[in-house]
Amino acid sequence: MPNRKLKLIGAISIVTSALLFNGCTPEERAFASGVGVGVVAASVYSYPHYYDRPYYYYDGRYYYGGVYRDGYYIYKGKRFGNGHYYHNGYRYHHRNRYRARVGQYGYYENRRQYENRHRYR
Repeated sequence: MPNRKLKLIGAISIVTSALLFNGCTPEERAFASGVGVGVVAASVYSYPHYYDRPYYYYDGRYYYGGVYRDGYYIYKGKRFGNGHYYHNGYRYHHRNRYRARVGQYGYYENRRQYENRHRYR
């Protein structure tokens, strides 16, 4: 049994190092390092990276992968309370639910809208 675990750890380290040092994108590197420790890393971006997933907008940053609960967004152990959480076309802020409006509080439905964000001000 210990020999099998050692082989598994060796295989994981080989795959992880191959992905990390093979000129991958930052997202692939984050995934590979997450595989190495047994978790998938969550992401923070300065622009909306995914348009089909729930996200949290706070201080000009887009957070993906946290949990929204009781009016707070929990991301990697930190608790945020003053930002805006978006899910299924709605914006949640201080436990209130509002219909999300394009161009307001960091909400865009697609990349084209984000690139033309100056039109929505």
